[in-house]
Amino acid sequence: MSDNASLAQCAQLLNQSDDYQVLRKLKPTEQFNVPQQESYHRVCVIDTETTGLNTAECEIIELGYQIIEFDSQGHFYRVLAAKNFLNEPEGEITPEVTKVTGLTMEDVAGHQIPWDQVADDIAQAQLCVAHNAAFDRPVLERYHDVFVDKIWGCSVVQIDWEALTDVGSRSQEFLCWKIGQFFYGAHRALDDVQALSELLSQSVGEAKMPAFHYLLKKIRVAKSIIQATGAPFDIKDQLRSRGYRWDASLRVWKKLIDDDQLETETVWLAENSTPNPTINKLKATDTFSIRAQ
Repeated sequence: MSDNASLAQCAQLLNQSDDYQVLRKLKPTEQFNVPQQESYHRVCVIDTETTGLNTAECEIIELGYQIIEFDSQGHFYRVLAAKNFLNEPEGEITPEVTKVTGLTMEDVAGHQIPWDQVADDIAQAQLCVAHNAAFDRPVLERYHDVFVDKIWGCSVVQIDWEALTDVGSRSQEFLCWKIGQFFYGAHRALDDVQALSELLSQSVGEAKMPAFHYLLKKIRVAKSIIQATGAPFDIKDQLRSRGYRWDASLRVWKKLIDDDQLETETVWLAENSTPNPTINKLKATDTFSIRAQ
């Protein structure tokens, strides 16, 4: 028996016991399902590694993405492109960033992202998905206009992982472990992208549909920014707990909300002395952009 076969047999035996759980090392998938038709929609699963967390200032030091075919129910098919690029920043890579990403100035020296090539790839996709789109999208929009008019989805906030899988954490590594039973080289861009693609392909929920199916359903719901105009000071903690954030420039509490929740939200505001909220409808291409902040 070969070493691989012996290891597989050992893993199977351990998994049959309640005392062990075996994780496999992720091997990137090139085809999730056999195509049944000539053409499908295309999604770009994307990730950045940066010099910091301020989306208005940080610099990209690594970009990874995959273009994947998918159908209207969220099933993945062929991976059409899988690319990773390093980028030398104008500023420095701090020891803290190196600790997270493993990247140093020596690693990225002389490297530049070929944005024309990236733009050609992204132009093929109907939407982009990141595990924290509220971070990745504003950063990428500073680098190239191709990201501005795309519809974006976020696998952190637009999939109810706890309801679907009983997993309370939204950490990508933890979700991959608990749901997909695999591990990977986390915090390098393409590694994260390939792991997220695998996670989104996992069947979850009572209907046993791909996680990407539930993300698509949320993406398709129209969205608005609701401002709690005139809200009394003494409900600030309740607003914060409901997901509102304070906009210091406008001096108002506001949040992004799905339009199918607007009626419930306006009723709650009215019951809490805020009867006249301001509601600004968003375009489908604005979600997670600075235009939706």
